[in-house]
Amino acid sequence: MLIPTTAGTGSEATPNAILAIPEKETKVGIITPVMLPDYVALVPELTTSMPARIAASTGIDALCHLFECFTSVIANPVSDNVALAGMKKLFANIDTAVAEPGNLVARLNMLWASYYGGASIAHAGTHLVHAMSYPLGGKYHIPHGVANAILLAPCMAFVRPSAVSKFACAYDLIPDADLKLSEEEKSYALVEYFDALVHRLDLPVKLSQLNITPDDIPYLSQGAIEVQRLIKNVPMPVDKNQIEEIYRSIR
Repeated sequence: MLIPTTAGTGSEATPNAILAIPEKETKVGIITPVMLPDYVALVPELTTSMPARIAASTGIDALCHLFECFTSVIANPVSDNVALAGMKKLFANIDTAVAEPGNLVARLNMLWASYYGGASIAHAGTHLVHAMSYPLGGKYHIPHGVANAILLAPCMAFVRPSAVSKFACAYDLIPDADLKLSEEEKSYALVEYFDALVHRLDLPVKLSQLNITPDDIPYLSQGAIEVQRLIKNVPMPVDKNQIEEIYRSIR
């Protein structure tokens, strides 16, 4: 039995384990079905002690799992269905869960969103945000959710042209979404929502806030492009130079 105490990784629903490789200053994934549990218990009371920053960053991690899997080249009807269910819960509850740690309804919905994110990974896979966050965690020990938060909007602005319909579909799940917009307009609005959400949750938005300098960017870019397990899931071609441009846009 697995019982998560954060609403972010969704590891209770995945066959994945992520290990740090200190000598390579990066992280790698081990994937085997033997790591899937027989039972999972989602207990919101166990998440109420999380500080707001951790609740926010783990929540963004769950969002990345859901949306990256939804837009991955290996997305499929099973992963799409659980990703959509998770995003609907996350969009409606993440702000409340962070602001009101004792709100058990919001906390439980975030646990479900995280679980669905893990289920999405089990049936599809993440891509650009996670590939680019790995070297941030491996070398600089940036918390995974914080690294994802910095990268979410800029990476999705890059990916957007290749998945306009799916961006629009996800945008429709946001409370108070403007459903009269065109698909193209909705896809841009979703990227804007991602950016506003990270700001609203008071998470870092620049590498400089983490004491990472422009001189570090070539190293980060090389590390990210080497995570081919995830890069191959990006719904459009991406090379090292483009990855470097994304890092430089948030320097």
